[in-house]
Amino acid sequence: MRPDRMRTSVRMGPRPWKPAAELDAALDRGDLRYAISLAEEVRIERGKPIDLETALRFLALIARESPREFDAWAVRWLVRWLTETPATIEQAAEVAASLADLPAEPTALDTIRQAS
Repeated sequence: MRPDRMRTSVRMGPRPWKPAAELDAALDRGDLRYAISLAEEVRIERGKPIDLETALRFLALIARESPREFDAWAVRWLVRWLTETPATIEQAAEVAASLADLPAEPTALDTIRQAS
């Protein structure tokens, strides 16, 4: 081979592990238990809890996959939302009502997002 025709090669290995990206994918797929594990990894990696929007994405899955746990998850999310968001009592009541409706009305997530 001539010196001016050097070939280069790029090694293709596994992609870097990104728990946050994996968490989004698990939530999109509806894989609740795996998403819970990944949320813990994200929390450890970042040194803080997952953001409220990501936590909200869990609620629709919990309502569908584990309805007995829904109230506890929804109340924890609401408390966190109230501490992190400057909300009026009217907004808090609207969000709480939407959370209560969520198991029967998945579109209630839109109302919650608008109030957030």
